[in-house]
Amino acid sequence: MSSRPRIGRILRIGVGVLTVAALAGAGAAALALDLPEHDAAATPRTVTPIPADQTRVCAGPLLELGADSRAASELSSFGSALVASVASGGAGLDASALANPADATEADGATTLTLPTGDVGTAPLIGASQSQTAGQETLAGFAAAGCADTGSETWLVGGSTDVGRTTLVILNNPADVDAAVDLVVSGENGAVDAPNAHDIRVPAHSQKVVSLAGIAPNTALPVVHVVSTGADIQAWLQHSSVRGLVPSGVEMVGGTAVPSTELDIPGVAIFKNQPATTGDGYDDRRPAVRVFVPGDQPAHAEITVSDTAGKTVATLPVDVKAGLVAEFPLTDLPEGRYAVSLAATAPVAAAVRTSTDLDEKSADFAWFAAATPLEAPFLVAAAPGPSPVLAVHNPSASPVTAAIGDDEVTIDAGATHTVALKRSLEVSADAPVTAAVDYAGGSGVSSFAITPPKPASAPVDVYVR
Repeated sequence: MSSRPRIGRILRIGVGVLTVAALAGAGAAALALDLPEHDAAATPRTVTPIPADQTRVCAGPLLELGADSRAASELSSFGSALVASVASGGAGLDASALANPADATEADGATTLTLPTGDVGTAPLIGASQSQTAGQETLAGFAAAGCADTGSETWLVGGSTDVGRTTLVILNNPADVDAAVDLVVSGENGAVDAPNAHDIRVPAHSQKVVSLAGIAPNTALPVVHVVSTGADIQAWLQHSSVRGLVPSGVEMVGGTAVPSTELDIPGVAIFKNQPATTGDGYDDRRPAVRVFVPGDQPAHAEITVSDTAGKTVATLPVDVKAGLVAEFPLTDLPEGRYAVSLAATAPVAAAVRTSTDLDEKSADFAWFAAATPLEAPFLVAAAPGPSPVLAVHNPSASPVTAAIGDDEVTIDAGATHTVALKRSLEVSADAPVTAAVDYAGGSGVSSFAITPPKPASAPVDVYVR
């Protein structure tokens, strides 16, 4: 091998070493220099969203299934629901009706109340409810329901598809777009496998009614979890009962509080003429608490019944298996109003049912939903009915001061303040409370919980880079 290639290789290596050394020296020099700093921090800009119109959706008129014997699955409305509403500051509410294509009478469907957008940052209060008395051959009683804000999910605890019982799932969509709804039904035997309960289309500005018997037949203790996509909706159960050939009540069952380890059911009324129940078997006339455990862990719950003074009058420890629905009777309670609370080891959903005999020919029943705590002022407007009463319950361990209409009252820990609803009332309190309206009189009994609206729009900081 000649010496020329060896010399070239040595030169190339030397040049590389010198280049690396030069770069290292330049880097060291750069580190020693005071270079200018550049800060690219974003400056926030506060943006206040324009508030959307506020909407309250009512349940709509009562519906009769199979009123025409030649069409057993046909739905027919009768009469109309009476609606009462109020907005703070005397603001006017725009009323419109949802379409109900399934109604054989072609009558207007549920009422939608809209409060047009006001000044930015304002959030007027709205209170609304509806009521209707039924006197049909197969449907009799009194039913009231609160008109509520829409949402993407609703928990409905109540109803039955047992013999002589009819339950309709009412889905109301006031939005400008269609909604796709899934009904997840559970009962005393666990989850109900029903392919026809999924992807139920509810057209915009329309009401869709589904017979629960077509999804969960022969289910004595159903709980329905309603989940919507595409648009927020409102949902109810219309539950009616016939004993023999005699109609024995109807109720519009509204949404209950989302499953939680602590629930509060205010304003539960035990009536002086509650029906006598006999035997040890299941009897849906008996006052009872329905409890559902939606998770995969069983729950132990302490059910506590308190009178209006906050005194505990009954305590019932119960166990419910995961995924199952159970009912527990409330026995030996005298006539009066009570608050029922549940403390459980796993999240549960719950509601209370009580009944009354109106006369020898008919009876009625009411469902009392677990109520969501109300942290902001709220308005109550009671639709016409027999002796409506507002029950405001303090679920905390400390007294609460509340302004109810023109009166300021102190509600002791665990106590309930009741007031006859002769007009609409505004209620505010210095701590969260729960509230419900119940009716009792010659035409029937009913109840609905006061529900909070969706959170109002709040200013947000936007970072622009």
